[in-house]
Parts: sequence; C-alpha cells; structure tokens
Amino acid sequence: MNLVELEKDEFINFSKNYPYSLFFQSPYWIEIKKQNHWEGIMIGLKENGKIIAATVLLMKNIKGINKKMVYAPRGFLLDYNNLTLLTEFVEKLKIYLKEKKALFLKINPYVKYQEHDINGNIIENTKNNTLLNKLKELGFTHQGFYITMDEKKDLEPRWLSVLDLENKEIDDIFKNMRTTTRWSIRNSEKNCLRVIEAGREDLKDFKALMKHTADRREFIDRPLSYYQNIYDVLKKEDLVKILLVEINFKELLEKIEQEYHTLLEKVEKMKDNPKKQNQLKELQNEIGSFEKKITDLKKYQEKYGDTKIIAGGLYMLYGRQLVYLLGASYKEFMKYNSQYLLQWKMINYAKEHNYQTFNFYGIDGDFSKESKNYGLFDFKRGFGAEVVELVGEFDLVIDKPMYILYNIAFKTYKFLKNTKNHIKK
Repeated sequence: MNLVELEKDEFINFSKNYPYSLFFQSPYWIEIKKQNHWEGIMIGLKENGKIIAATVLLMKNIKGINKKMVYAPRGFLLDYNNLTLLTEFVEKLKIYLKEKKALFLKINPYVKYQEHDINGNIIENTKNNTLLNKLKELGFTHQGFYITMDEKKDLEPRWLSVLDLENKEIDDIFKNMRTTTRWSIRNSEKNCLRVIEAGREDLKDFKALMKHTADRREFIDRPLSYYQNIYDVLKKEDLVKILLVEINFKELLEKIEQEYHTLLEKVEKMKDNPKKQNQLKELQNEIGSFEKKITDLKKYQEKYGDTKIIAGGLYMLYGRQLVYLLGASYKEFMKYNSQYLLQWKMINYAKEHNYQTFNFYGIDGDFSKESKNYGLFDFKRGFGAEVVELVGEFDLVIDKPMYILYNIAFKTYKFLKNTKNHIKK
C-alpha cells in the first residue's frame, strides 16, 4: 500500500461515494479556505492502484517557527471498523507530515460515538470506545466531549441533527413529522411567501439576516466576503444553494382583509340565531385575531414597503448528504413560519435529487427544555431528525519538543492579549 497525493478528479470520485463525506472533504473546500491563507492537498492510500483511504489536509504556516498546523476537516475517509487500515493510514501519514514540517494534525471524523433516539436519550451499550482507544494508541489526544455550544472548542459541531431520507417516500417523511411542524409548513404556504434562490448580488440580504441572527443568538457572524467566496467557488459546480424567503405584505393584507370581511358577514347572519351563540363567540374571538393581523400588516407595509426578505438558508450539496449549514430569520417575522417553508422545500429537493440524508447540522447536546439552544434542537426534531453524537476532535503531535514550546508561546500570547483588552476596557 502506498500513500500518494491525489488528483482532483480521482479524489472527488472517491469522496462522493464515501457514506459520510461532507463538502469539507472536497477540493472545493481547499479553494474556499485559500482566502484564509490555508493551503491544501488531497492524500490517498492506494492498494493495487485503488484508493482505500483518503483525506483533505489543510495546512497553514505558524508564525515565528518553520512549522505548519495541519487539519483534516471531517476526515479521514476510510472504514473506521478496519483498525488495520486505520493504523496503516495513520503511520504512513505521520511520515508524510514530518516531511512536510507539520507540528500537529487535527481531525474530527464523521463517526458516531454513541446512539441516541430522536429526543436525545442515550441508547445503552452503543459507545464506540474501540475507535477512541485505537486513536489514542496511535498517538492522538482526544480534546474532550463538549455538550453545549457555549463550551464548544471544536472547529465543527460534535452534535448534529440528521434526517434519514433513504428508502422513504416524501409523503411518509411528511406524515412522520410532528403535528405542529406539519401545521407550520401548511401555515407558511398561506402567508404569501416566496422562496428566491439568491444571486451574488443578493448575498448582502443574506448577510443582513445572518448579522441579526448572530446578535440574537450570541454567535460571531462572518464578513460578507466569506459568503461571496463560498458562492464564487461552489455555485459554478452547483454545490451550494443560498435561499431567501420574501413576504408580500400587500398581497397578504388583501387576502386577510377579504377573509375578515367574510367572517364579519358570517357573524352578522348568525347574531340573532339563539342556536348558534357558542359558534358566534368563537367567530367573535377570530375577529380580534384578524384585526391584529391587519394592523400588523399595515404597519409592516408602511415601514418596509410591499415586500421584504425575512429569512434565509445556506445549503451545501455534496456526496450523499445535503447539509443545512446556516439559517437566519428576523425575529419580528418568525410568526409567518418562513423557516418551515425553507426546510420543507429543501427536503423535497433532496429527495428529488437522490440525497440519502438531510443534515440539519449543529445542535447542543443538552436536550432539557431549560437549555439555551433547546428551541433550535426542537425545531429540527420536529421534522423527524435524529440526534447524532460524533466522537469529537483529536490532535496528533508530530514534533513534540516544538509543540511544547508552541503551546507555551500560544498561552503567553493569549494571556497578553486578554490583559491588553482588559486594560482597554
């Protein structure tokens, strides 16, 4: 078996057929990361000319020392149950990385640690300790099992929400959703919403949505150039969809006013009928609800005009998985259920294009109703998505003496930076 650098096409052919391959493990991700001064290569282990294991390796020079940090995002792509293959790949990779003057290698494989049911409850006796122990034996250091986003140190989420689409009809997928989710999807279709596939000129609208959502949910958003870079690299390969939801206030107001007048006519006809007084009370309650809707829509129309972008999503299309990587909504308009419409549209797209999985991506591992991000988990669970807990992140030190010095220098730098920021405050 030989470890070799792979050509773009042969790596794509291998990675797209790997069951858990994501867009991170593609030459396109290498191109995207160039904007942040990463270089990338594709490595494969071949046996009789056939690739049996592979990975993307991202590399970045460490300032001040002649060494590189190396990262295999969601790698490696191999059969982790084949411990002999894993050992062979890692041992050959160590030699290769030494030649490349690597300081350390970081991996976060798309491999389950233990099984959970749809509510997040652990299924007993499913822990994958065999893999953890093998990676430690090979020299990897596990970075821990984080639970919540607030304590997250890993580069990618360890907890995912994943909807299995394989061997399922779209009608059955819909029927298996929670009742309230089905209602929200149907309700969204009544709210004069239009899903738009964003062009490059529309990315500023998506960025505005992301900024609002980041402020609301307390995470750090990316600059506009980040989304433009993803679009420029992936759109030409049809590997990304950035969708926006537009609401038509004028159209919805006309619709609601028409329903309101129909309701008033019903009330007028039955107000003197003693047999329909209970029904009359229900309709009178509905009148108040309609009046509130009309007031809100007139206010929105006056403030924003006839239409407004109110939600959006960024979806990665690669291999067997469609990944809902980023989503954003204006809180003021969440009552129109635009995010339900988006996900339902893209679940249908995934089925039509033979994706086996619709990956809602990151969630917290705390499933209690009191947890900070319970709402996000519950939204995704409503579609029938199951909890996936991955093994986490591992570091493999290639140059131990230099790594010790690097850690001391890095901790000193962080201390001085934090002290400087504290003084400024």
